[in-house]
Amino acid sequence: SFEDKLDDNKVEKWKEHYVNYGQMRAMLVTIKGVAEAYESLAKSRPDVAAEFGPSSAEVGLERGLNAMSIAGGDEDEDEGTGSENISLVETVGKGGEYGSTGGEIDGDELAFRQNFAMHKKALDNVVAQFKSGLIAERSKAAIFYIDEVAGLERRLDLLISTVQSNYELKKDPKRNRRTVMRKQRRDSMILMKSARTLISEKHDVSDIGVIIDEEDDIDDQPISVRNVVNEMESVKRALVDLHRQTILLFNFFMMTRSALLRLLKRFNAILPKQKWDEQEVFPERYDGRKTKNLIDRIVKIYAKWFCDNDIREATAQMHTKKGDDLELDWSQFRLGHQLGICLTLTVWLAFDCLWSLWTQGIATLAGRSAFPVFRGCFGLLVWHWCWGVSAYVWRRYRINYIYLFDFNPKTVLYPHAIFNACVDETMVFLVTLLLYYKSSTHTMPVWFAPGIYPALLVLYMLSRLIFPLKQRRPLWTAIMKVWTAPLFSPTFFETYVADVFTSLVKVLLDLLWTVCFIFSGDFLLPDQVDTAEDRHGWQHAKWYKNIEVIICLFPLYIRLMQCLRKFYDSHERVPHLPNAFKYTMSQVVTLFGKFYPVLRLSCSKNSVSCGHMSAFQVTWLEIFIFSSMYSWVWDVKMDWGLGKKDYNWLGPRLMFPSTLHYYGVIVADLFLRFMWMQSLVPPSSGAHFELPAYLTAVSMVLELIRRTLWSFFRLENEHRTRTQHYGEKDDIDFVPFHFTTGHNHKYQQNNKRSGRTVLVEVLAVGISVLVLCSVVVIIAQKASAQEF
Repeated sequence: SFEDKLDDNKVEKWKEHYVNYGQMRAMLVTIKGVAEAYESLAKSRPDVAAEFGPSSAEVGLERGLNAMSIAGGDEDEDEGTGSENISLVETVGKGGEYGSTGGEIDGDELAFRQNFAMHKKALDNVVAQFKSGLIAERSKAAIFYIDEVAGLERRLDLLISTVQSNYELKKDPKRNRRTVMRKQRRDSMILMKSARTLISEKHDVSDIGVIIDEEDDIDDQPISVRNVVNEMESVKRALVDLHRQTILLFNFFMMTRSALLRLLKRFNAILPKQKWDEQEVFPERYDGRKTKNLIDRIVKIYAKWFCDNDIREATAQMHTKKGDDLELDWSQFRLGHQLGICLTLTVWLAFDCLWSLWTQGIATLAGRSAFPVFRGCFGLLVWHWCWGVSAYVWRRYRINYIYLFDFNPKTVLYPHAIFNACVDETMVFLVTLLLYYKSSTHTMPVWFAPGIYPALLVLYMLSRLIFPLKQRRPLWTAIMKVWTAPLFSPTFFETYVADVFTSLVKVLLDLLWTVCFIFSGDFLLPDQVDTAEDRHGWQHAKWYKNIEVIICLFPLYIRLMQCLRKFYDSHERVPHLPNAFKYTMSQVVTLFGKFYPVLRLSCSKNSVSCGHMSAFQVTWLEIFIFSSMYSWVWDVKMDWGLGKKDYNWLGPRLMFPSTLHYYGVIVADLFLRFMWMQSLVPPSSGAHFELPAYLTAVSMVLELIRRTLWSFFRLENEHRTRTQHYGEKDDIDFVPFHFTTGHNHKYQQNNKRSGRTVLVEVLAVGISVLVLCSVVVIIAQKASAQEF
């Protein structure tokens, strides 16, 4: 809910100045209940409603407050103002036992009128309380905001004047000649030049007595190099802190404004007859442009002093602050320990496979019957790691993915918690894979069919996908909405999930194989390499091949449906229809792969010359290349907001620190897009550009890496888009930058674990793995001794 988001982005030292959203929302719930009861009574007896006149809630704040103020006063005081300004109690009393026509009123009629008057007065009361409360909350936030802006402006002016005064120097006759390291000399020259540039804002450089000659030693200069370095580093830190405080203040303004707008819109929806104008709530002085201008001013000063007027570089440096909100508790020690165990298991497994292949000619894992099962689980595991890396990168570079994805801050996992979950799953995966390989190669006693191990791994992965249910429920809810497109209007997170599904085609194909492998009972059969392909007859059946094609097409279909649904909702052809065309072309590539084997088989059966097959292949290849290039251009231009000539073919207000990151990912995405398009081709299609089966795992991992890189810039672009147009569109969609606010969240405290608990867990895991490895080694040695 928005209340959770507001709480998650609160600055601890400012918490008393935020809008009390929960209390105001509770008042709206009360208003809704009272208004519904009042409307029900008014509809049942419109004659009585007309006699009493409209509620003050229906005629505006001023009249409503006026009615409340004279509720117990002289009835003749505002005799000519209309029935809406007369005390409700007096209205009932004037009727007494007579109606408006002078007739006598029975007991039921009198009770109804008293009840109606009570509801009318109650509605007026709660509406007046809400409006006065909202104005009070607005005033509280506005006063604090205006004072803080003025304070930040004074701090910046003081910093500028201090630096300028410190560097208005005269030449010192004393010169000390000492040898200084070349790097320190170069850095100091840059800082001195920066300081001198600052002075030139108000003074001509030629008027200053300090002229630095780069041929002279540093200590020949009239100021200590070390002092300059320290002072300029202090200036850097001061500017970064000012920039951070100003952004937090802008977040404060936009979050409070968004809260007030939400309350206002909700109020207008409950009482549509009484339209409360936004201008009554937000005065002209309560404007976010002050902080926006101050942020721009700080960035320009920083760029001029330290980044050679490079605004983009200055913005990136000031946004990234090492260690901010990335501190890990004792779980960091646990994570490192378990990563070491995973590395040891990986080396053991790789060495065992290579040694068995070299000495005994035993086939490696790729030739084993259950290898697709492990490959599919490995794909899910890789994506879980990629999700953790994505969350870490977004968090580090101030991209508020929690807000963009509309996550509940109380249930979302932070990067270190995701990594801990990933490393647990990796350990289970490696141990299961090692036991399966040892069992299938008979290098350890076989107590049951080796296929039991991959079956247990499938059960474990399934449990991790479902539990903990509180954290997984939003994901599965989004997946269900994605699968049922276009019945629901897709949110940003749902379109992201659908995009991820297009990158999981190879994984989904392996999961299909896994389902058939488990439910057919083949996992209980002895593992034999030479007959692994022949005994799984279901994988050659027509229904199985058709399901493979459906799996390749379905992710593209749901993205196509989402694009069409967005076009239906917004009536905007661009970008939704061109985006739909992109997924249509990808589906054409898949359909070509489906029909090519059929055409080739028809030619061979009828002994017909298939000269036209080359034309089919050429057409297929052309569509393949066109679709891949179109998707790549769409990534760069539309999804990432790059490719603008005025910004060196990048974009404005970039949030990552180096342009090399952008150029490198753009080039990598060009090649990986062709790999992605190849993953949409059904297996055994016969295409010349089809990858060999043994490279499936490699292409799967590369595509997941591409999707991760894509997600970095996709969310960055979404964040920039929803923060750069202040005042141009609805401020409710504003996304605050992610900073550590110091707010003491209870749900974060509950997730922290004590050092003793982590140490006990680390020791337990380490001992368990050590015992397991020792048992396996002893059993293997005994088995080898018995053979000899």
